[in-house]
Amino acid sequence: MNYTLEDVKNFILEFTELEYQFGLGQFDSSIGDEEWDVLVAKLENCYSEEFGYFAIITSYRDESLMTKELYENNKNNLKKRRLFLIRKYENPKFGEGIYNADSSIVFSGFLGAESNNIRSEIYQSNLSVGIINGELKIITERDLNSEKRRNEEIIEWVYSERSNVYIEGIIIKNDGTLVETLRIVEPEHPTWIADYNKG
Repeated sequence: MNYTLEDVKNFILEFTELEYQFGLGQFDSSIGDEEWDVLVAKLENCYSEEFGYFAIITSYRDESLMTKELYENNKNNLKKRRLFLIRKYENPKFGEGIYNADSSIVFSGFLGAESNNIRSEIYQSNLSVGIINGELKIITERDLNSEKRRNEEIIEWVYSERSNVYIEGIIIKNDGTLVETLRIVEPEHPTWIADYNKG
């Protein structure tokens, strides 16, 4: 199926809403077990099965953490990750752990922080969305190289070598050729504004 950038935008926005509800729901005693299990299943369904991250999504909740105080603290700190930008690439090179995705295209969604404690609005994560068995799925996610960001203000996407994702080869070796861009919200920092407007 040919997905448009608008389709990918809607998919990522649905995912970030589910991710946010999951983060809140861990501390929310008003959500029943059945409702919680449905939410977890929807969130898991956003990921490809190979992506190790979704294995840490659990339906288990610790009732001792479901206090009004912890819920309010979490609610005040947590926010839905903002989607700034989507780029479509052709002919990407995938690691061996990504074996079910359509290898001719990949979409990169650039997301902001999930905490209200961040001073300026920039994108900190690069979410890769592929097509698996005809459906959009998250196939991997990279983060900013914090050292280069801090010391040189360079945007570089890296994987944590300590993560199971990296070990299993669930990586994008090369994004491929940029063919289309959807700009949604401009970031606030000059380095990110320049990156946002390129291509």
